[in-house]
Amino acid sequence: MGSHSGLIFRKSARFDLSLPSRIRVSEAHGRMVSLTAGAGVKQGWLPVDVVDFSAGGIGLLSGVFIPRRCVLDVEIFTVENERRHLVLSGVVRVQRVVMTDRRPAYLIGAAFESPSEEQVDQIERLLELLGGADASEGDARA
Repeated sequence: MGSHSGLIFRKSARFDLSLPSRIRVSEAHGRMVSLTAGAGVKQGWLPVDVVDFSAGGIGLLSGVFIPRRCVLDVEIFTVENERRHLVLSGVVRVQRVVMTDRRPAYLIGAAFESPSEEQVDQIERLLELLGGADASEGDARA
């Protein structure tokens, strides 16, 4: 029974949700990937929705294709009384991109990229809001 099945298991709980967010290509990748106003970009930011969240990363729903391995700045908001509140500002690296349907829309899986202590605190606070303190068992610092 010592053989490995080849399956990959998540290290942390994932929460399905829908939060308004925005992304922009990081400075490091700005020459390789360019988003324009025609794609819906406003002041360098592209509106997207975060559709899942875990200690290790996020799932984004975007109307614009973003290539694998691209590094993005991301801001995630909550909405209360029609007002947006910034709950997380960080950096992610795109791990996978899948076209969802004919819209087109893309489901983008991204991992947190070397989060700072402040970003780890933001991740942990959001996990607590989503499911309690036990939800952050996975380590966002990895």
